[in-house]
Amino acid sequence: MSAPLRLAILGTGRMGRIRAQHIFASPRFEIACVIDVNLQAAQSLASEFRVKNFSTTLSDFDYDGLVVSTPTFTHISAIEDCRDSVPIFLEKPIAEDAEGIRRAFEIAGKKGNKLCCGFQRRFDDTYVAGSTKVKNGEIGKVVNCNVIFGDHPCPSIEFLKEGGDIFMDLAPHDIDYVLNTLDDKIKNVYATGCSSDPVLKEAGVIDNATIICETVKGSTVNITMSRSAEYGYDQRCEFFGTKGSVHVGNYPKHHAVLSNSSGVTGSVLAHSFPQRFGQAFAKEMDEFADVMEGKKEWEVTQEDCIHVQNVAGAAGISYKEGRRVDV
Repeated sequence: MSAPLRLAILGTGRMGRIRAQHIFASPRFEIACVIDVNLQAAQSLASEFRVKNFSTTLSDFDYDGLVVSTPTFTHISAIEDCRDSVPIFLEKPIAEDAEGIRRAFEIAGKKGNKLCCGFQRRFDDTYVAGSTKVKNGEIGKVVNCNVIFGDHPCPSIEFLKEGGDIFMDLAPHDIDYVLNTLDDKIKNVYATGCSSDPVLKEAGVIDNATIICETVKGSTVNITMSRSAEYGYDQRCEFFGTKGSVHVGNYPKHHAVLSNSSGVTGSVLAHSFPQRFGQAFAKEMDEFADVMEGKKEWEVTQEDCIHVQNVAGAAGISYKEGRRVDV
């Protein structure tokens, strides 16, 4: 068996910790070092996963790959600071706008770094199964796709007021998944939304939104999003075609179902994204290992990243201006 691949983990926040858990659990990796601008946070995460090396800078250590889970505005700096010819895994979005994404890929290309952007639905077994049926033509030509994204638990009012853009935060994963499944692009969007809380309404922040999209090939895509699904993490997607439909459903906490004279009851839904997409996060890291070993290319391209960002941005413009916006 070959030696484990050495990964540097940059960022110790929520996603950094989730990535560390899956990397630590994989026999294909070892955590070479933990990096964070907060040295105490880096030390804490390193200690949790029995990693000796931690610092505030990448230059202190050697590694075979880099996993970046820091705020979006820091991603380009992370690429610049990374060793040459080392594959880099980044959370979405790679940069704050299309020009930033182009710059990130350009810098990485000059340094020989392969950029791997994480759109987790492409790696989730259930979403992949649904996508495969559509791609195989089992439901004929897709004419409509409906997506439900109910977040849980609801972020704090402070987070939402300070910049929790629902179009940029929630929509991109589903936009990427649907377009990859359809092998299509978005032509135009119309978005609307509302505030469920008076404090948010006064601040001009929406926590519920719907995006209506027309694709280049003529399908319609409807994405409905809410920051607060009180009943659990609600993630659904349905494709309707000329020969049938495909439904990608929710994950319950468990699969036990009680039937009695009072009715039929089952489990609550998964609590949040770490529980719902744990398998996908592990699969992402496994395929990142394949990229590091030269066995495959990462399937999410620069063009994919830019188009998703442009669609989400166009939805924001549409909501603010109350009109349909071309992408």
